[in-house]
Amino acid sequence: MTSEVRVRPPPGPIVAALTPPGSKSLTNRALVLAAMSEGTSMLRGCLDSEDTQVMRAALGRCGVVCEASEDAGEVRVTGVGGPLPRVDDPERPIDVATAGTAARFLAAVFAASPIRCVVDGSARMRERPMEGLLQALQAQGAAIRCLGADDMLPCEIVGARLRGGEIRLARPPSSQFISALLLAAPLAEAPLRVVLEQGTPARPYVDMTLACLRDFGADARWVEQDVLEVSPTTLRGRDYHVEPDASAATYLLSLAAIFGGEVRVPGLGRTSQQGDARFCDVLGRMGAHVLQGPEITLVRGTGTLHGVDLDLSDMPDTTLTAAVLALHASGPTRIRGVDVLRHHESDRIAAAATELRKLGAEVVEHEDGLDITPPAQIAQDAAIDTYRDHRVAMAFSLAGHVTIRDPGCVAKTFPRYFEVLAGLGMVE
Repeated sequence: MTSEVRVRPPPGPIVAALTPPGSKSLTNRALVLAAMSEGTSMLRGCLDSEDTQVMRAALGRCGVVCEASEDAGEVRVTGVGGPLPRVDDPERPIDVATAGTAARFLAAVFAASPIRCVVDGSARMRERPMEGLLQALQAQGAAIRCLGADDMLPCEIVGARLRGGEIRLARPPSSQFISALLLAAPLAEAPLRVVLEQGTPARPYVDMTLACLRDFGADARWVEQDVLEVSPTTLRGRDYHVEPDASAATYLLSLAAIFGGEVRVPGLGRTSQQGDARFCDVLGRMGAHVLQGPEITLVRGTGTLHGVDLDLSDMPDTTLTAAVLALHASGPTRIRGVDVLRHHESDRIAAAATELRKLGAEVVEHEDGLDITPPAQIAQDAAIDTYRDHRVAMAFSLAGHVTIRDPGCVAKTFPRYFEVLAGLGMVE
């Protein structure tokens, strides 16, 4: 892809059915569970992107056979029926690149398997927190040695069967820590109970993990408020359908809310396992007309968007979409509860503030969010820096007349995103 792409508003109201690729969150959870399962799983509707390719490659190095179709939308996984049995070359690091799900989920599964390996990632991944997760795994019997900064990647993991029992976590910086422990829990000697002492961050993602575990045969549940338990079991391979990615759908649905017309996303509705499917509620509060059935979401633009007060703690990945919607709204918008974004692919709160100001907005940055006052007229032809962050690129493509630098970063989760916009007449 070119080093930059010029994006403009669509030539007229959009009327389209648009389907985002498969969910990254569900694809990587399903790959891990299928790998540990007994028998063969056929995963359909998978996302084929940098993050899922990293996961497949890492599992392949550990004795798991992942056979992908030509477009990788279907993946046949031959599971190992328990802990991962080996690593093909323990001295060669397993590279998770920029994939937080791969880094956290694999660290937990490696720690629960009788293997030795080194896990490493990109420069940014080496800055992202791992501390609470690594400490919990060490307390469960794994030997972990960080090879650079304390409690960061790269790290050497010598796994052992997890003991089970109780793990207490203060508020972790990412719900991925919780999901990682839950995904490894079927391999433990005894039921594993996770106690979240300061509440559950991004709870819908934890609920998604529990649902995926149950789909593969695990006994996984909330036992009381902020306490989860997973029992040891042999997981069972199965056919599994991956929903369209709800986070990616926020950009497509917002096109109608901002520029007018009607966008439908089939396959994603109110029965979705993904918390970000509720972003349509945000669009409705801001003034769009929203209809959501069990397996479809429709958004129709009304010509007016209003500023609102948003607590996005349960769906932080939608923050940048909401921030750009606020640019088009009448009146200020407050976004709060998303302090976890400081440690994502970029510091997304700081990135949003910087790029919104280029477009004329007044922005007050808080530790956990933003106050955004839209300009009377959005600045034209601003050059948007993406910080190698796919969500910055996709969200700010909704701003109007902009140049997106490093558009190839969308390969992390939505490789064809700008092709979709081009099909709508939005790419110059």
